[in-house]
This record gives sequence, structure tokens and C-alpha cells, in this order.
Amino acid sequence: MSEEKVIQLREQLFQLERRIRPLEWDAGRNQINEFKKQQLEKLKVEFTTLQQELHGLEKSDF
Repeated sequence: MSEEKVIQLREQLFQLERRIRPLEWDAGRNQINEFKKQQLEKLKVEFTTLQQELHGLEKSDF
């Protein structure tokens, strides 16, 4: 069960990273509007939450 959860979390992190990168690129060049800034912040929070969950699962496996 936890192995499936780890795989699922890694896939979600990969998908989130693919959505975050272009927004960060735009933000770094001041080519981002307020809506996309808010979206970027929400995605970053979700990304860190999933990362923490993944690290917790990986620690419990060992």
C-alpha cells in the first residue's frame, strides 16, 4: 500500500513541478499577472505539502 502511495505522490510532484516551472520563469521576468502569482503560490504550498508527505512515507518504510 505505501509503495503505491509513494509512486502516486512522486507522479503528483512531477505534474506540479511541470505546472510551477513556467510560472516561476514568468515571475522571474516580471511577466506574470496577479492571478498567476496567486496560482503559483498555491501550487508551491501544495508541492511542499506533498514533498513532506513523501518524506514521511519514505522514512516510515526504512
